[in-house]
Parts: sequence; C-alpha cells; structure tokens
Amino acid sequence: MPQLSLKSQFLLLVVLAFGSAAHPAALLAQSSAGTRILVCESADNACSQPNAHLDILWTFNGIAGTATSAANSAPSHLTIQKFDSSAMVVQRVDDSGTTAGLTATYSGIVKGTQISGTVQWSWPGHPDYPSTGTFSAIIQDSVAAAPPPPASQSVASTALPSNLLVCENHGACNAAWILNGNTGTGTWFARNTVKANLTVDRNDPDYIRIRRTDTTGGVSAVYAGSRHGDQYSGTIIYSSPDHPGGATGTWTASIPQTTCDPKSGLDAADAVRIGQYALMFHRDRDALGCYTAAATAGDANAQMVVGLIYYQGKGDIAQDYKQAFVFLHKAADQGDYHAQRLVAEMYAAGQGTAKDPTLAGIYTARADEQKHDFERQQDLAERAADRNAQIMSSFVLGASFGIFSDF
Repeated sequence: MPQLSLKSQFLLLVVLAFGSAAHPAALLAQSSAGTRILVCESADNACSQPNAHLDILWTFNGIAGTATSAANSAPSHLTIQKFDSSAMVVQRVDDSGTTAGLTATYSGIVKGTQISGTVQWSWPGHPDYPSTGTFSAIIQDSVAAAPPPPASQSVASTALPSNLLVCENHGACNAAWILNGNTGTGTWFARNTVKANLTVDRNDPDYIRIRRTDTTGGVSAVYAGSRHGDQYSGTIIYSSPDHPGGATGTWTASIPQTTCDPKSGLDAADAVRIGQYALMFHRDRDALGCYTAAATAGDANAQMVVGLIYYQGKGDIAQDYKQAFVFLHKAADQGDYHAQRLVAEMYAAGQGTAKDPTLAGIYTARADEQKHDFERQQDLAERAADRNAQIMSSFVLGASFGIFSDF
C-alpha cells in the first residue's frame, strides 16, 4: 500500500475526528477553509489538567498553518511533520514579534479529537532555553463553517443540563444558558444585556461544541470543550461579519443552584447570590424564597428586591403594594438608594400606605444624599470589591425588572 502524503494523513485525521460519513470533497473544503486546533502549552503540567485553558489557536490550510494568542500579537508559523490517527508532530517558528527566533517542536498522541504530549522550545541567545513543557489540544472543524451537522450526527443521547451558568475569560459568571435538547437561548447580563440563540452540534462524552448567534448584535461564537463531572470548560472562538474567528477566549460552566433550603443554614450573602441566579434563569418563586430568607435576616439589598417583586408583580407572583411597602421601607431605612426612591414615590402616590407629601420629601432628600455620598466614595479602594458585586447585581436587576441601573 503506498504511503499517504502528509496532506492525505491530515484529511484522514479529519475523517476520524468528524465522522467517516462525510464526503471527501466536503472534508477538503473544510480543510481549505481553515481547520482549527485549540491549544494549551505550559512549562509545567497545567495543560494536562481537566480544566486546562486552551488559549492558543492553530489554524491550518493543508500542512502549513499559524499560531495566534492574546499573549503574542505576531503569528507563529507552523508546519505539520507528522499527523495520523495516533500521533502528531508540529514544528513552530517565530519570525517576528517579542519571541522572534524561538522555535518549538510539539509531539503528541492523538485520541479522537484530543491531543496531548510534550513541547521542546529552543531560543538561541536566551539562557533558559532549550526547555521542555507539555501541551494539550482539541481539534475543531472550520469555525466559519456554516451549517451544523445533520441532527442524526450532532447530539449524543445524553442531553446537556437545561440550565448552565457560564463564566467567560476568568471574569464574572454573568451568562444564563437555557437549553432544551440541542437548541436554547443565552442571556449575558451586562450594562447592555446581550441575548443569543444557542445550538448544540456536538455532545460526545469527551467533547462538546455549542454555537452562539447573537440576536442583539452581529457577534457569533463557538464554545468547544469537555465535561468534568458537573463542570464544563474549554475555549471560545468569537466571530463577527468582518472578523471570522478573530478572537479567542476561555469559558467554564456549571449547573446553578437556584433554590434555598430554609433548613440548610444559608447566610444572607449566600441566599442573595442564589436568589440572583434564580432571577437570571426566570425562577421567580425560587428567587422570592431566597431573597425573603435574606431579607428576614436583615439584608438591605434583599429587602429591596423582595419589595420590588411585590411592587411590580412578577410571573405568577401578584402585585401587592402593602407587602412591597413593608420591605422597601426596611431597605430604605438601611440606606438603600433605590428603595428610598420607591418609598418616596409610594408616599407621594399613596401606594401601600397613606399619602404623605412630607415623608415623600424626606425620603427623596435621603436618596439624593445617598447618591452624593456614593459618588464621593466610589473611587476609594476599600469599596472596589463591593462595587463589583453591586454592578453585577444591578445588571441582573435591570434586565429582570427594567428600571435599575447603577448610579
């Protein structure tokens, strides 16, 4: 049997990774569009861990390719020296940028869509080189490839959880994914809330891939990764109409806790956090239960939220001005700015209490002073940690109730 060329070996690997049912012409088209491999490399064993951060993007057209990452603006040149169903060897050369002159050889074992092995770096003139490390990678098809595979090939029999709390790029866990089989929606709670449609087009035991298409903007993304118990982690490739595959990032996800057991002994801070998750996933009754537990313990933010739920009514929770006034008044007397504003309006309109213009004026003045006091202190270092939590809470409340913004 004649020996396969390197390019034929590469196409063979794509067949093995993405299914032999695909037509060879389609595989060649995918390869020419740019086959992508998400890579982690490190000087220790960090890349062999289950939650390894795949923050480097290898893009190949045939046996030649480039490596890009946030840490190095100049792309590295890659050449496949060996790539078959069991092993891979890739040579890297840096011609420019801060690492000009560095070369590396990646030697790994291929198992389905995953690769792991060792890397040998060499950099003439640098005393710490040559040195060795480890790398791991996940093979992807073309990110720009448009249609997801047919349903018969796309989703494994075990569906993903219906709710996933998603964190991106080591930042806040501010995205709520709600899935139903292989489709769903995502909401990112930020100053301008982002909404997207989600499609699960791979859900294998060791590999998942979810496509995101924003409905509030032109951004799309592919989330590739794997499952580790009840946790998910992997790499994101963001795309826009002008920059397909233009940026990469990392993501983690977990099943959110959205209910508070009264017998569990949760403190107020944990009850508020869980209540916030419940709001993010539209579990209004669960949110009310958690926030009420924290409000009863004296938490001003929770008192404000409970009051707001009753003030507006939410889902199957009926509007109740009397209950709203009780909780909002408690929060206002603890200095909550938004509660002070609402209590002033309720006194002025006679909602849940008798009209009282004098008290309406008093609480309006308190709210004004509270805002000025916050503006005077917001740059102080000791408020930084609290400020981050306040911002996230404000984004969730703004999206959930439509009237909140931070100061």
